[in-house]
Amino acid sequence: MEILKLGDIEIEYSSDINRAFYARQDGFYCDCPDCLNYLDKLPIVKNLMNGLDEKLGIDLSKDVGQGMDELTPHDSKNHRLYVIPYYIRGKCKINAKNLTQQQNGPIWPNTVIAKYQLDENLSLLITNTPESVQFKGAENILTIWLEFKTRLRYNSNEKEVNKTGVNGFWNEIMKALTK
Repeated sequence: MEILKLGDIEIEYSSDINRAFYARQDGFYCDCPDCLNYLDKLPIVKNLMNGLDEKLGIDLSKDVGQGMDELTPHDSKNHRLYVIPYYIRGKCKINAKNLTQQQNGPIWPNTVIAKYQLDENLSLLITNTPESVQFKGAENILTIWLEFKTRLRYNSNEKEVNKTGVNGFWNEIMKALTK
């Protein structure tokens, strides 16, 4: 096991097990504007990670989300915040105390999160993941949620969708369906 320290956060992990996990995973195959925009920005994300992804054994080009864990966009005034899950085999401590395991179901109100800010546009949220996440041959799974702030890439097909943002777009669809 290797150890990584990020401020008051300590992660004990196995880069070999993590690399083997990512080698078996598919890349992002969704062609929605958000996935395409994130993939387009991967070189920026990798640069901001400054080798941390490689050290932990994470392949940022792989879509590993399970269940409700997936790339999730959030609209803001002048940017889009992408939250992307990546799993690693490991244990996490904050101030030398073990990060408690999150529970299935409505988790966020009771989940302890370790947060590390890499840059004004990139931060890591680390949670101790429940056993429902499948990671062959591994126990003690952590989810590292990348929070990446960026502008949305526009093209002629996306302009109409993005005028009101994704949430506005879906609200318009729901209105049309309920008439």
